[in-house]
Amino acid sequence: METYKEFTFEAAHKLEPYSGLHGHSFKVSVHLVGDPDPVYGWAANLYEVEKQIEAVHAILDHTYLNDIDGLSIPSLENLAKWIFDKLAEKSPTLDRVELKRGADGQAEGCVYRRQQAA
Repeated sequence: METYKEFTFEAAHKLEPYSGLHGHSFKVSVHLVGDPDPVYGWAANLYEVEKQIEAVHAILDHTYLNDIDGLSIPSLENLAKWIFDKLAEKSPTLDRVELKRGADGQAEGCVYRRQQAA
């Protein structure tokens, strides 16, 4: 079973030498997988996950991403991994984080997945 939760945030960043200071509206989709709960059928309790998402959202929303510890180079890829790592600390069923920016039909983004053991 797979359960997901989306959230958005607004933030500014720069990626020298490729861009100056600018901002984006970001959309994040957090995907959790696991065996269905025998009563509710969900792979993860979204009421519990929401608490972790709110904490991450509070760090990211309306900020300068380059100033956040671990995001000195806040590319889409580094940002998706950062979000994954923050949520994975308390969400063992976290499977992947999808991050995008831009309008539907013109968006760009990336997916960071749980790393498989070799």
